[in-house]
Amino acid sequence: MQRKVTWTAIALAFLAGAGWMFMGSAKHKAAAPAARPVSNERGTVHVASAPLQSADVTNKLELLDRPFKKSPYANNVWDMQLYKGRIYLGHGNSSNVGPAQNAGPIPVIYYDTASAAIQTQSVTNSNPSILPSTKKVVDEEQIDIYKVLNGKLYIPGNDSDGESWDWGNFYRLDGEVWTKYRNLPLGVHVYDMASYQGKLFAALGTEKKPLVLISHDDGESWQQFATVNGMGARVYTMFQIKGKLYASTMMYPANNLWGDKTNLLEINERLEKRDVVVYGSKILPGLTYQQGTTPYNKIGKNVNYKDKLVYIAGSIFNDSQLLPKSLNVMTDINQARRVMLPDPNALPTDLLVRDDKVYVLTYTRKQTSLYVSRVYQSSDLNTWSEILRFTQDTYAKSFEEHGGDFYFGLGTDPDVLSPSSGKLLRVKRANIPVNSN
Repeated sequence: MQRKVTWTAIALAFLAGAGWMFMGSAKHKAAAPAARPVSNERGTVHVASAPLQSADVTNKLELLDRPFKKSPYANNVWDMQLYKGRIYLGHGNSSNVGPAQNAGPIPVIYYDTASAAIQTQSVTNSNPSILPSTKKVVDEEQIDIYKVLNGKLYIPGNDSDGESWDWGNFYRLDGEVWTKYRNLPLGVHVYDMASYQGKLFAALGTEKKPLVLISHDDGESWQQFATVNGMGARVYTMFQIKGKLYASTMMYPANNLWGDKTNLLEINERLEKRDVVVYGSKILPGLTYQQGTTPYNKIGKNVNYKDKLVYIAGSIFNDSQLLPKSLNVMTDINQARRVMLPDPNALPTDLLVRDDKVYVLTYTRKQTSLYVSRVYQSSDLNTWSEILRFTQDTYAKSFEEHGGDFYFGLGTDPDVLSPSSGKLLRVKRANIPVNSN
């Protein structure tokens, strides 16, 4: 249940040809091609010479299940998170408009790799002021992301379902039961959480300003830590680099209309905070504003690897979802480069780190209903090699790995709804040629 925005923001959005984003509308069909990467957006990149053997595993894919019971867009597998041999699955939709608007409440579903079974876990309420209750859902319109923090599994409360906007939620897995904590002040949206210097931090979207909260007692209570003097009223992502924690809002790419300057919040090891000036041309390398598309971008999924940040960036659309545009490597704030993969049209959707390698999941749209999903790997962030690919009637939104097997969750876009969205697929280790090297 997102808040209304100011008329000033709406006017600016319409000026940019993107008023639909602020109102939570689905992506326009005409805007989809322009939102994809174009050749003049590419910066300094590195292309693999494909030293590894790759395979088309389309005929080797196993359909494990279709665990979600909602309509295709709300069946998007937004995230897959391995935790103690189980793969937890995010789905739902927080947008106020269709398709599948306000799709909560959302069941907590995982795939057990040991028993090969889909399970749903219970959620109980921690707040002493609320009558204890146990159910099989979180009170959210969408499970967008899972976070493993200090060995515990968390769900940030993306958009509460039918509750007051005075407080926000987070959920923590304790044993076999999730505990709901409804104690984040002004937490209309809790988009991200982080652990840093023994404290928990939460990234909030509010009515007025983007906020960061801090907890000194593992989430039992929260206090306001800082506002972020960036664009909009939402903190979308928190990430670490060079020993510091950063909170980021939306950003402009390089453009000749508004400029690309904004601020991130920086928190150092002593928990001192300051605004840091950043530029879209440096944080979103190679991206430029294209008339008729939304100018609002954000950092999406990210992983730390060898003192660097590997991250996916793209447009904000359909309220708070990400339309991916680029894969990037950051060495420090305002120091990032864009990666070009062997398929120059590939769009990244998810990232993994395993041992000494980074894996990126991508897709390429060949036709209206034909997509090729690929997994690339790198051990130096310069050379990226394809290790597998498969063709489906939609693309893989997220992935995980366990015991050398790769798992994929299929998704869909609002302009081309696929009934295959929500499928859980697997390709076994033995069918991936790189495993024999």
